[in-house]
Amino acid sequence: MDLLKGFKGKGLNIKKVAPGLSQSMTTSQEALQTAVKTLQTGSKTTAFRIDKLKQYGRGSLAYSSLQAGMQYYMNDKLGYCAYVPLSDSEDSVCVLADPICSKENLRAFLDAFLLEKKDPIFLHASHDTAEILNERGFSVNELGVETIIEIQKFTLSGNKRQALRQARNNAKRDNLVCREVLSSDPEMRKAFRKISEEWMKHKVMNDSEMQFIVRPIVYVDEIDVRKFVALKDDTVVGFIIFDPIYENGKVKGYIANHLRSNLDRSYSVVDFILLEALDIFKAEGKEELSLGLSPLAKVDDSEEFRHSKLLTAHFKYSFEKANFLYNFKNLYRHKSKYRPELPGAHEEKVYCCMKTRFLLVRIYDVYNVLGFHPIKQIISHFGKAMTTTIRNITAGKSASDLSKAESTEKHSQ
Repeated sequence: MDLLKGFKGKGLNIKKVAPGLSQSMTTSQEALQTAVKTLQTGSKTTAFRIDKLKQYGRGSLAYSSLQAGMQYYMNDKLGYCAYVPLSDSEDSVCVLADPICSKENLRAFLDAFLLEKKDPIFLHASHDTAEILNERGFSVNELGVETIIEIQKFTLSGNKRQALRQARNNAKRDNLVCREVLSSDPEMRKAFRKISEEWMKHKVMNDSEMQFIVRPIVYVDEIDVRKFVALKDDTVVGFIIFDPIYENGKVKGYIANHLRSNLDRSYSVVDFILLEALDIFKAEGKEELSLGLSPLAKVDDSEEFRHSKLLTAHFKYSFEKANFLYNFKNLYRHKSKYRPELPGAHEEKVYCCMKTRFLLVRIYDVYNVLGFHPIKQIISHFGKAMTTTIRNITAGKSASDLSKAESTEKHSQ
């Protein structure tokens, strides 16, 4: 079935946009303006956040500040930040990434916010935010690295990006095509949900997803969010959702927020989609594409900021030994294929900033915000491991008994 069929006659423009990207579907300007007006007239606070986001949403998680469940501190003159409350006091909150404000007003905004909330945690903070908070007495620990592709400079040439070229070529030989789509069609939403359900089954911990710094999938269409799919024989076998990154009222790039596939191949379906989309973004003049955070990767005891050595040690240990809780190493290994040490890509440190008192409570708070439940997950992991061991022992014993029975039967004959 052609999944694009249902979109015809709905104000959509279907056109070829680049080699390898067989069709692109974009919202008409009229529909987009209607969506903007709907948001902006919804409430004054929503209009304020949308306006500030489009002007100053330069961070890769800026768009995630609009996700459901957030609370907001808003300063009419400076901007806003998004947070969720923590359990121990009204002053304890977990702030998502950087404030949505101008670079010039960042220091003033943080000072105003700290008068309102005296014991916050900042998760996924940039170097600029971390530097100011460190001056204000916060402990600043490295949380991982974010891989960023410089779209106009990135190229697949050279031996070190050969694996990416091969993934793309293998996908094309396998008759995969990539299309940009809207997800408002019922069949497309159904395809996205099916892939997500199958993807969840193969996760390390398949009963939960990372939250807060990875906003949930929204299956309806959103302003400036773009969705690309891989199709094989007119069936969706993978998708990537790109959230916008803004600067001065324009989209300057994207973050690959969700990358999922249910097609088992030796090559990476999501790499194929990403590389095809990258060609489109380059033709449009976009500047950067974030591959997102690799949690706990390359965490170091840097002397640049005052930090908790205990927390750094915990992060390092988790990256090496706790991959049964989250696939830290494989995630970083995948993003490393884009070779951030070469021209056209780079890595940026991402930080966790907090007051160090009640450190263990704070670590537990962070895990809860991210959707991790370490004690439950450790028990679940070892329970599954024990069940597997018992099954293997039982299977081995059964095979041994069968072999002995066959041997006895032969001798008796």
